[in-house]
Amino acid sequence: MSRNVDWSKLCPDLLRSIFESLSSLDFHRAKTVCSNWYAVSRTCPLYPWRIVLQGQNSLLYDPIQDKVYHKNLLGIDLSEVHCLASYSNWLLLVNPCLHFHLLNVFTSETISVPSLDSSLGDSPYRFVRNDLFECFLELYGTKFLVSWDDFKFSKTAVLWINEKNGDFVVAWAIKQFYIFSYKKIANDGDKGWRITCTQCEDMAYKDNKLYVYTFDHYINVLDFSGDCPKDTIEGNHYLNHPFPFVDTIYKMRIVIANSGEVLIVLSLKELNRKFCICKLNLEVGEWERVESLGDEMLIFGHGVTIRGPVKDRGIKSGSICFLDDDHLSDNYLGTRREASSGVFDLATRTITWHTRLDDWSSKIYWFVPGQT
Repeated sequence: MSRNVDWSKLCPDLLRSIFESLSSLDFHRAKTVCSNWYAVSRTCPLYPWRIVLQGQNSLLYDPIQDKVYHKNLLGIDLSEVHCLASYSNWLLLVNPCLHFHLLNVFTSETISVPSLDSSLGDSPYRFVRNDLFECFLELYGTKFLVSWDDFKFSKTAVLWINEKNGDFVVAWAIKQFYIFSYKKIANDGDKGWRITCTQCEDMAYKDNKLYVYTFDHYINVLDFSGDCPKDTIEGNHYLNHPFPFVDTIYKMRIVIANSGEVLIVLSLKELNRKFCICKLNLEVGEWERVESLGDEMLIFGHGVTIRGPVKDRGIKSGSICFLDDDHLSDNYLGTRREASSGVFDLATRTITWHTRLDDWSSKIYWFVPGQT
């Protein structure tokens, strides 16, 4: 064989077959070799993994290959961080000192997010540090205490990152009436944190748009394509169509499908129904139940759908991955099981409980390696 072979220009079909034969860790290393390999890797099937943050180590579980990987990520006590959101191989973490950073779970690379003590752009709001672990949000002379406990149980946050150039967007809601966001674009300077005053029950991010579900069950859309988030009025089909909330709902999350449609995912109190998905029928202006996700699947609270695996090994298209506190049934019955995460099959309406890695830790999360 010639020594002048350009390995970056392998036939895409051949390269794809090679990728699919690699172990998961080797796959994520290989896709960083060059832009062509990265582009081909994006056509390979995706599926969710689980991660447990404990002590100075983490456990990564690949459910398709049924393998557990032990990783030393930060050299610090990972039990003292909260994971607010994930995207691809990255987690958005916050520590007790209210310092934020992004962490790549495969390479251990970290990206610091500016401190909340830094300028909040040109907004009239300021953070004032009270001590090492607390800040006050100052709003027109009124102060609101913000501490690590505000993030302990909150899942209302989003992360998006471009792994090729390091651009990223983070946003999270605090006190349910303020959305803090930070957007980093290469060679564009530091615009600082931004604060948007709006009701926020949940949110999801896709294609430069932040979709916000409000207390009164409407969906607002904030445009992140510019320097500052801006309300989108024209083209927002959801402004005049609130979701008909009912008492049988235990939890709800919004999800953006690959088509750009907004889906409402419901965890129900009714023991025989469990989960369901709804979307807005624009022709009649009513929310209707979705019976199929096609070739897509989702993680409850993750914000976007992903392409489901081709093979059915417990996780496939039409699945909803969730954690125990997303699901009421067993808690309602007063019982306790060994598993703390599961997968709901939308077609059969059955749950498969996953027991690997489960120790009833609050530090277990789903994430989707390779998501783009």
